[in-house]
Amino acid sequence: MTAAIDRTSEEQRAAIAEFVRDRAAALDRGETDIRTDIARTGELGLLRKGLSGECLSEMVAVIDEVAAESLTVGFSLWAQRMALEYIDRAPQFLRDRYRDDLASGRTIGVTAMAAALKHLAGLGELPPVAERTDDGITVTGPIHWASNVFPDSVIVFPARTADGDRLVAVVRADAEGITIADSPELLALGATSSTSLKLDGVRIPQSHILTEDLANFCGSIRPTFMMLQTSFCVGMARASLTEAVGRLHGLGEQFTGEYEELSAQYESLRERLYRFATDPTSIAPAEFIRLRLDGSVVAVAATRLEATLRGGAGYATASATNRRFREAAFLPIQSPSEGQLRWELSQYE
Repeated sequence: MTAAIDRTSEEQRAAIAEFVRDRAAALDRGETDIRTDIARTGELGLLRKGLSGECLSEMVAVIDEVAAESLTVGFSLWAQRMALEYIDRAPQFLRDRYRDDLASGRTIGVTAMAAALKHLAGLGELPPVAERTDDGITVTGPIHWASNVFPDSVIVFPARTADGDRLVAVVRADAEGITIADSPELLALGATSSTSLKLDGVRIPQSHILTEDLANFCGSIRPTFMMLQTSFCVGMARASLTEAVGRLHGLGEQFTGEYEELSAQYESLRERLYRFATDPTSIAPAEFIRLRLDGSVVAVAATRLEATLRGGAGYATASATNRRFREAAFLPIQSPSEGQLRWELSQYE
């Protein structure tokens, strides 16, 4: 039975990887967006992997394999899956309202929790401010950056009250009082519909407050958050190293040592990721931070090596090499940024 389940999962992952591969260039050119890819992933039942305390390895593998074909899709799948993760841990009303639609990909999810993780690390205040009402809260303030932002998306975000309470709430992107800024021109990942939002007196009923214990909630979801981010770093790194290894001849032979060193770093990264995913509770918090930091460093280095070995052909914007190189430029600045990760690690030393 287990073998049959494993074969089915492998077939599903192969199917979504092929689907994403066929759309990657069009996504990069801005001719479509990630909603189609998320819906197909949901149709295959892959977004549900690792929910409710189940082993996270299969979800890690889904994002890993998808990101090898397109970081744009791998990144948006991470955002979708994290929104689903939050709802899966929410009170029953919110689970009944949103869980199945997020898991199927019929509804697009936005994780706007970066400010919360930064705040809990001691690196800033929460921008959205909530005011209590008789039946819930009203929220005013910015969400400086979020992805998968479409008019009918569901957003999970943190806020603070004047009394110092810190909570997590759920709202639709088309709710009255929400203004979605025009998406800026990006070096890559334009199809992720990434932008900022402004909330002005947005009314949120008590039933849509996911938790009022921000610290414990973030502590519970952060290992998943970090591992699934590392997953798309691993997928991208593997794709670049696979391309690079076939070019270690002629002038490329000069880069053999660099390739071997980077390949060893990649293998260590991947081994840790999948080992952590099988039993996250046994892993110290600092190790998740180190894992995510190493993921970014290895992926960026791998895409640079690929571009160097590919030469002029990889400089053409239509090439997959060029696309990966541009996409990887996002990894050091994605929240938690490389600077934040390094700072957090320093607190354990």
